[in-house]
Amino acid sequence: MKMPEIHFKYWMGRGELAKCARALRHYWGHVEAALTLPLEKHDPLTAPIALVRLQAWGCGIDPLEREDEQIFRLRVAYAFEFARHGGETAGFKTMFARLGIDWVDIHEREDAEQWDVITIETRDADLASKNWLMNAMIRQYGRTCRRYQFNVTYPATLCLRGALFGHRAGIEIATAEDATTVAVRQRRVEHHQQLFIATLSRPQGGEQ
Repeated sequence: MKMPEIHFKYWMGRGELAKCARALRHYWGHVEAALTLPLEKHDPLTAPIALVRLQAWGCGIDPLEREDEQIFRLRVAYAFEFARHGGETAGFKTMFARLGIDWVDIHEREDAEQWDVITIETRDADLASKNWLMNAMIRQYGRTCRRYQFNVTYPATLCLRGALFGHRAGIEIATAEDATTVAVRQRRVEHHQQLFIATLSRPQGGEQ
């Protein structure tokens, strides 16, 4: 809740009354800061990094080698949500979106024989820069009875504009009432075929 502003009429906006209003606002600002301090200390996005590491230990989250502080804070802040919906299609999409991977599509049971393979389709830039993060999240929140593989795609943005247009269509049918007869003359077709075979034999004792 935001603290309301104190407004006076123009002939009352100065002097001792205005000083009293500023003092009251300053005092209640300190009270608000004191009340919200415990909440800020327990919020992984704003708490000191030492407390965030303590919360990560309680959630079973280990720091990754290549992750920065913001990614680590996000993993701790949404640890319960990631664990609750881990392995689901919607849960994976939400998890990757919170970690900065905007475009992800998941395909399940594409092969009738290898039905346990799940294909994660993402952009080439995200897979090249954050494959270590995606692998770590799959190892931690993926289902043990599934195999995961990545597929690279190149999404294109399509822009369509609406415009007013007109169209008229008509169908006309023409028929002929006169009977038409097609005469075919029968003729004999002749065909001749000959086959010649030539062989060369070398006489015995002859010159080459």
